[in-house]
Amino acid sequence: MRRISLILSTTMAFLMLAIGIVFNACTKDPCKDLICKNNGICRDGRCRCALGYEGPYCETKMYEKYIGAWDGTYRCDGLLPEATTVIIAPEAQANRISIYNIFAQNKALLATVDVDKVEIESQTIDNITYRGHGYIDNKYLTIYIEEKDNSNGNLFACVYNATKFINP
Repeated sequence: MRRISLILSTTMAFLMLAIGIVFNACTKDPCKDLICKNNGICRDGRCRCALGYEGPYCETKMYEKYIGAWDGTYRCDGLLPEATTVIIAPEAQANRISIYNIFAQNKALLATVDVDKVEIESQTIDNITYRGHGYIDNKYLTIYIEEKDNSNGNLFACVYNATKFINP
């Protein structure tokens, strides 16, 4: 009786192991047919994009939606707003941009983008230190900038609100 029990339990263990192997062998790899671009990596059937890329297949550089001309106003601490056309140009990295003409003609601030957010690292141009952050919502752009005049210490809180210029 004991021998039959041992044979039966061994047979059951073998069957369970065989069934487990067969069922696992039939599981389809969700990443098999998915091609992620720009060094993206497939995990669980979805592309995980490298820094600076987005989209279902990591096919889009993050900065692309920012690139172009933006018409808007730049206003600091209650002063009258100034009509300003800003040009945003790409940098070498897929998540870096240059923002031209926001405070002076042909002067640029460097920024980093992350999906719909923009971050302006602290940088000094003509003795004024700038830093800020903002966001893009479709064709609308808002950037909050802090300007510090290093010659006298004056600090200004500014905002740029703009709409992307689209050729008719």
